Amino acid sequence: MKIRVKCANCGTVLDVDGDCPCSKCSAPISASGEGMLQIYRMGSPIGVAVGYGLYIDGQPMGHVANKQSIRVPVSAGAHTIHMTCGMTRKCQDLQVMVTPGDLICAKAHIKPGFWSNKIIVEQAELSEMPQE
Repeated sequence: MKIRVKCANCGTVLDVDGDCPCSKCSAPISASGEGMLQIYRMGSPIGVAVGYGLYIDGQPMGHVANKQSIRVPVSAGAHTIHMTCGMTRKCQDLQVMVTPGDLICAKAHIKPGFWSNKIIVEQAELSEMPQE
């Protein structure tokens, strides 16, 4: 499974298999953290072709494709997971508390609405996550 990291030097978001240099600025990138978030975008017939924009603590972390699962290393402490999709900015954010060694799982899906859709991000069990 790919690990989603953001280069601390230039801000480039990359999917990596392990520690490596940044593909843009060559700064060293670590694919480990005190804890890990696994985020799964559940299959959806609504907006299938559009990736969900992923934000961890307000910082952009790229897009998550339909039925894609990624892991993001994080520091210990409180974190907020927010997602957007096209013009859908409404999101039921998920706030999690990470302790060292934790793997926190979250799944995201669209809840259709009368006027607009809303993305729901909710905590999940590891058994609900695809293990690609």
